[in-house]
Amino acid sequence: MIDKQGRLFGKINIFDLIVVLTLLLIIGRVAYVKLNIPEKVAPPQDKVSIEFRAEVLKPVADVIAIGQKVADKRTGVYLGEIQELEVKPLPVAAVGANGEGQWVDSLRHVEGRMVLSNQGTVTENFYQLGPLGVRVGERITLVGPQFSFDAYLTALNEEK
Repeated sequence: MIDKQGRLFGKINIFDLIVVLTLLLIIGRVAYVKLNIPEKVAPPQDKVSIEFRAEVLKPVADVIAIGQKVADKRTGVYLGEIQELEVKPLPVAAVGANGEGQWVDSLRHVEGRMVLSNQGTVTENFYQLGPLGVRVGERITLVGPQFSFDAYLTALNEEK
């Protein structure tokens, strides 16, 4: 196949063939990228509300306020602005003086419910908020200006 002079089938130098093929590949790639521009169509954005519930420490609950912007800690995706906030004492079981069990309010923790509002794409399987797809039941670490805590997504609604 390759003779004493380094020619393939006695016709072309093997190194020349490699150079020509490499140049053809580069030219083909550049032409493909320039001529094959995909159309980017933005999906329609719907106004969505996202409800989270969490058990948090009282000092964390004290710094959360309506109007703050919230993001996902893992991905950094903006989840929305707080529209509703409800904080109530978290009941815990304790043993009373007579030895019987009773429910009392926790001194350290509270139960929080937070509703965020954002723009997103509603599909049949999940809600798409930017690059993040969310579903009911997911645990997400929420990050705000002065807080960070884990919460469970309990409701997704498309606002009209």
